Amino acid sequence: MGASTRAALSALGAATVAVSGYLSQDVLTGVVLALGLVFAAGWPRLLSLPTVRGGSLVIALTALAAVVVVRLAALSDIALVMGLAVVAAFVHQMLRRDGRPRLVESVAGVVSGAVVVASAAGWLAVEGGTVTAELVVTAAAAIAAAAAVTAVRAPTRLVAVLATVAGGGVGLLTGSLLDGVGPVPGLLVGLAAGILTAALHILFGRFPASRRVRPALAAGLLLVLASGVPVYLVSRLLSA
Repeated sequence: MGASTRAALSALGAATVAVSGYLSQDVLTGVVLALGLVFAAGWPRLLSLPTVRGGSLVIALTALAAVVVVRLAALSDIALVMGLAVVAAFVHQMLRRDGRPRLVESVAGVVSGAVVVASAAGWLAVEGGTVTAELVVTAAAAIAAAAAVTAVRAPTRLVAVLATVAGGGVGLLTGSLLDGVGPVPGLLVGLAAGILTAALHILFGRFPASRRVRPALAAGLLLVLASGVPVYLVSRLLSA
């Protein structure tokens, strides 16, 4: 699993979110949930956690609960979902019968995965209407551009800087072209995508590579899922 593979998966995931955002909220909900479940299946394997199945189950249930809560209530209630996810992570460890090796690492890995899928629900909390679709497209374009830069073979720090600049630049350009977004919100969401992309590029640059399918999918989708809350915050700025 190289940088080019992660970039392609991130761009594909971002494009899928963009198209579904234009279609309908229900389609977007299904896509976000599906991406969350794929991530759940690969994240424990990517981190080489001692309990893969149990960790995937906790993360998958968190993804499902987050989507349901956001659709039926509000994003602010996601804190309850995260609280229950932490409890579920500890219960999962209590049910282990292998002597519980690497206990702290296992709990931290599961909880971090739960945070990612909970953040993904932010895509669904964006205000409805044309603004939603245009903001989703702006964010997805910035993510795709920043992710594409990480495929360049260059020093890690240089690539991180270029990814941030590319995300901000594409966000600014796309936001300027879409009346429902505007240049400043487009720049903000683009910078958020670029900074997150840069941070993940540095992280995976130091992380053991995995050529297995599910871990690779989890690594590629991490950027798209984690961007949900930043996109929601920009949507709040637009609706203020």
